[in-house]
Amino acid sequence: MNITTEAAERFQRETATHKMTVLRDDGLYRHLRFSAHHLCNDAEYRPTSSFYWFDLITWPGNLTVNGDCGTFTFSRLTDMFEFFRSKYGISPQYWAEKVRGETRVKSYSEDKFRALVADEVEEAAKGWPGLAEAVEHDFYRETVSWDMTYDITNEDGARRALSEFEHGTTWTGECTCGAYEEGIADGDAAQIWRIRHTKTGCKAATKRVEGFRFTDTWEWDLQDYDWTFLWCCHAIRWGISQYDAATVKVPA
Repeated sequence: MNITTEAAERFQRETATHKMTVLRDDGLYRHLRFSAHHLCNDAEYRPTSSFYWFDLITWPGNLTVNGDCGTFTFSRLTDMFEFFRSKYGISPQYWAEKVRGETRVKSYSEDKFRALVADEVEEAAKGWPGLAEAVEHDFYRETVSWDMTYDITNEDGARRALSEFEHGTTWTGECTCGAYEEGIADGDAAQIWRIRHTKTGCKAATKRVEGFRFTDTWEWDLQDYDWTFLWCCHAIRWGISQYDAATVKVPA
């Protein structure tokens, strides 16, 4: 499940009993509160808890959503309710461009990292046997051990993993005595091979043969929208729909 779908399902689940309370409704100056309610014996809805409450506050040219899941202020039209009523629904990329201040809407996503790595490995695996298993071993093992190098739970660790990982690197050895060997497994074995031949008076040399490496990963965007931002986007759309339903004018 991607983060956009997850945020939508989470919002629906966590606001299932939310009701609107109008704290102010004066033209473009609005203050609406949404919080969990329960139906009492007298058929009245009363607040249940403050979990996942949120406010929608507007003034000319601005809308702020504030509550348990973060605070974001948007600016685009004089009446921001009109902006968010768009028939095109939620557009995280476009809406993020309208956020004011230094509020963060994106952060490192391990899921996105895994997806990009998987695409790269699938493409390269035919030419590099064991590549998928090597990536799984170095990047994703749950059991920590002395040779577990990379921490992909943060972007710095993920970038380091991409830049340092290699698979299938071998060495070749060549000696003046005519000996030649390909596919030496690692640098230590190559050094032993060279020393063994030079001890007999020959001149031996070894050469590294590059294996698979991730390339051009500096171009990879490892960030995705924060679930709090997406949650608040759903809060805005749903909150406005509740307001519109409550204030619809009945023809005379």
